[in-house]
Parts: sequence; structure tokens; C-alpha cells
Amino acid sequence: MYVHLNELRQRITIQRPVSTVDDMGNLIQDGTEDVCTVWAKVLPYAAKISDGYAEKVDEVSYRIAIRYRADIEVTDTILWQGKKLIISAPPYPLDGLRKYLIMEAKELVEDG
Repeated sequence: MYVHLNELRQRITIQRPVSTVDDMGNLIQDGTEDVCTVWAKVLPYAAKISDGYAEKVDEVSYRIAIRYRADIEVTDTILWQGKKLIISAPPYPLDGLRKYLIMEAKELVEDG
């Protein structure tokens, strides 16, 4: 994937789940908090339609490039053009340099 600074033209928001502990000691997810809003290059590169015995699942995979950040986690989610993308692999720096960060993400398309 080739990335140049002027290709980062789309805005994405990276969100992190917020968890609290209840009286019984169980973790409860209370929603999400915004980590950052950054410029990105978002490329859809694969689509998969799985029609198994139980249910039909449509999935679109994306490759997202942003300026390098060290605070992105695998549990984070990405909001892009009203879509919620799930990070599917640990983010990695492009070409081993700390100039751009590449994230692999997927969107589960609900039937209906």
C-alpha cells in the first residue's frame, strides 16, 4: 500500500470501549469514548458473503492508513461515514517506519 500525505482526505473517529466494575466484580461495558479524530486513507479491498447453515453473513474488509500513532489498540473501533468498523488485526507501521500506521478493519453488513 502506497500512502502520500495528500491522500489522507477522509475523517475517521477512533473509539475505545469503556468498562466499569459492578458491585459483584463483573466488567460492564458502558459504551465508548472518542480517542481521536484523524485524517485517513480508507480503501475497501475485499468482500465476503458467507451463506452457512445457520445464517448469512456479509463482510467488507478495509485497509486504513493514518499518520503514525502509538495509542491505537486492537479493541478500538473506527467510525467512518456512518459505518462502524472493527479492527481485525494489530495495527502496524507502513514499511517498518513510524510515518504511517496501517489498520486492517472489517464491517459486518447486517441483513435486512
